[in-house]
Amino acid sequence: MSEAQNATKEVAPKKEAGVPVKMDLEALSGQGTENITSRDTRLPLLKILYSNSAVLDESDGKYNEKAKQGDIYNEITASLYKAKEGVLAVPCHYNNTFNEWQDRGESLGRPVNIHTDPSIMTKTNKGDDGKDRLSNGNYIEDTGNHFVQLLNNNYEPIEMALIPMKSTQKKKSKLWNSMIISRKIKGKNGLFVPPSWSQVYRLKATKESNSQNSWYGWVIEFDSILDPAKHLDALQTSKAFYESCKKQDIFSKVAFEEDNKSEVKNVSNDQSTPF
Repeated sequence: MSEAQNATKEVAPKKEAGVPVKMDLEALSGQGTENITSRDTRLPLLKILYSNSAVLDESDGKYNEKAKQGDIYNEITASLYKAKEGVLAVPCHYNNTFNEWQDRGESLGRPVNIHTDPSIMTKTNKGDDGKDRLSNGNYIEDTGNHFVQLLNNNYEPIEMALIPMKSTQKKKSKLWNSMIISRKIKGKNGLFVPPSWSQVYRLKATKESNSQNSWYGWVIEFDSILDPAKHLDALQTSKAFYESCKKQDIFSKVAFEEDNKSEVKNVSNDQSTPF
C-alpha cells in the first residue's frame, strides 16, 4: 500500500450509526411540539376521489400516481386507501349540521355559517341547480358529520379524520347511525349498546348511479367491537377523540377548503353530480 493510501486511511473519518442505540425516543416523546396547541392543528377530511380530484391530475402538485377514482384519500396526510379494501374506522362522534356555502369562485374556502337548527331548511328554495338556496343566494347542505379514528388492520390507531356525508350520501350517514345504535352486546346486567367509539367498521367505496348520473359512494360494513384486553390503545385513543370533539369547537379545526373545492363529476359522462 502506498504512503498516499496510508495517509487517506488514517485521516478518513469513522462512519457513525444514524441513531445511537441507547437513545430512548419514547422517553423523549413530545419534544419539539411543546408549543403546538389545538389552534395550531387541522382535522383532515376523508373523501372519496372523483375524476376532477387534484390527486388524479398529473399537472397538479398533489398528483398521486397510485390513486384512482373511487379510492379513499386524506389530502392533509396523503394517506390513500383503495376502494375495494377500504379502511377500518371507529365512529367517535357525530353531528348533523346545515352548512351554508357560497358558490364556487365566491367561496371563502369554508362554510359561511354552520347551522345546527334544521329549521334553516324552511328558509330555502330549490334553485335551478337543485341546491337548497337561501334568499342571499347561498346554498345549504344537510350534512352528517362523522368524526372517526382510523385503524390499521392490526387495530392500531393511525389517524383521525372527519367524513362529511351529504346529498346522495346522507342516506348512508343515517344507515351508519342506525347500525351504531342498534348494535348490542351482552354485559353483566344484560344487553347494552356499546359506545360508538368502541365499534369498528370497514369503510369502502363503490360505484352508484341513478337514471341520470353515476358516482362513487360509501360502503359501510360492521367489523367488530374493540376488546379492552387486546385493543386498549385503540380504545383509549378513540375515547380521547370523542371527548375532544365534545369539548372543543371541533369545526374550527376542520380543513373545509378540501370539501367544496371542486364539484363532484359524473363518472361516466363528466357532468356535475351532487355528493
